[in-house]
Amino acid sequence: MTPSIQGVLFDMNGLFRHWRNSGARVSEQLADLPAGTIDRYAYQHPTYRLARVGVLTDRQWAEDVADRLAADYGDHVRDALDAWRQDRGEADPDMLKLLPLIREQLPVGVLSNCTDALHADLAHHGITFDHVMPSADLGVDKPSPHAYRLAAERMATAPGDLLYFDDEPTFVKAAAAAGLQAHLFTSAANVQQHLDRCGVKVRT
Repeated sequence: MTPSIQGVLFDMNGLFRHWRNSGARVSEQLADLPAGTIDRYAYQHPTYRLARVGVLTDRQWAEDVADRLAADYGDHVRDALDAWRQDRGEADPDMLKLLPLIREQLPVGVLSNCTDALHADLAHHGITFDHVMPSADLGVDKPSPHAYRLAAERMATAPGDLLYFDDEPTFVKAAAAAGLQAHLFTSAANVQQHLDRCGVKVRT
C-alpha cells in the first residue's frame, strides 16, 4: 500500500545548510583564543538553549557570548567576533535544486533547533519554504514531541500525513513516535526516492 502524504517537513542543518565553523576559527585566531573556545562559550553554554526556545533573541544570546568571552579573555575579543557572526554556513546545492520542485506539488516546511536568526539566514541563502519554524518561534525544541506536533499544526496537516527528514537519528525516532512518517536523511537523491514511493514524482 502506497503511503499518502500532504506535506514535507525538513530539518535545516546538515540538509540545506552545512556549517564548517570557518568564521569561528578566524575569530579565535584574531583574538588569540584556544581552538574550540567559541563553540564552548556559544553552543555548549546554557544560554544557547534559552535562545533556541525563544527566551533570548539571537542578538541577546550573541551579546551574552561576547560579554562572557570578554570577561575571561579581555575586551579585545569583542572586535574579533565579526567573522563568527557573519558566517551563516554554506547552502547545499542539491537540496536547493530539489526544494522548489517539491513545493510545486506539496507544501514544504522547515523545523530546526535554532534561534530566531533562521528567518534572516534563509533570506541570506535564497532558500524559500512555505512554513519556517525555528524552535525559537515554537518555544520548544526537538526531540520533544510537542515540536513535531506544533509543526504539523502550523502546516495544517495531520502528523501522519507529513513526510519528515532529519540527519539526526534521535530526532527521526522522536518524530516517528509523534506520528510523522520520519526518515533519516542521507542525500537529495534519497529524498526523491522516498517521495517517489509516496507517489510524488520529482525529477531534477
